[in-house]
Amino acid sequence: MKELEKKTQTFKDALKLFHDDGVIDLIAGATLINFGFDVLNQSETTSLFTWVPILLISSLKNKTTLPRLGKAFIDANETHIRKWTFFPAAGMILVLVGLGIFILSDPLKVKEMAVLPLPGNLHNLLSSFLLALSLLIPAFWIPLKRFFIYSATAFAAGLAGYFFLPNYVSVFLTAAVMTGLGVRLMIKFSKEHPLQTKKTNDEI
Repeated sequence: MKELEKKTQTFKDALKLFHDDGVIDLIAGATLINFGFDVLNQSETTSLFTWVPILLISSLKNKTTLPRLGKAFIDANETHIRKWTFFPAAGMILVLVGLGIFILSDPLKVKEMAVLPLPGNLHNLLSSFLLALSLLIPAFWIPLKRFFIYSATAFAAGLAGYFFLPNYVSVFLTAAVMTGLGVRLMIKFSKEHPLQTKKTNDEI
């Protein structure tokens, strides 16, 4: 516990530790996978199923993350924890709305207004740029360095998608990277912060 208290003595340290469990990576990756199927099926709007993973953030944090961090962490950061859980969920919702506008419906008629020197899928380029920018927020704010990888992947996949890849391929590729690293982080986090088992009467 002393080691944990040392790690969480500053706001930035506690915030980073709270998001080193891979939960937001897995949730964001699962959301993008669902959105990729919306694109693949040529839906005009995102399906209700696409939003389901975002609703699981709070539950996963409460059941898998906080019990491993210990009571001292919870007591010292109760107000912050609610914000740290809410803001990622709100950010994913905003990004998903933006992706839906640029890729699925395009109510602003961006494709008709923009003129680029090379022909390609403008929706894919704009959506990848939006996703890449949004992924830079946690990369700088927390900071979580792995989000630089996600941002670069999203932009590179979108750039390739502008010229020759279908929309859904770039979405699935970004989601695969996020999900893969998320699983790895969750395993690592579980090993570094094992659940504290209660002592039995025989052990007391």
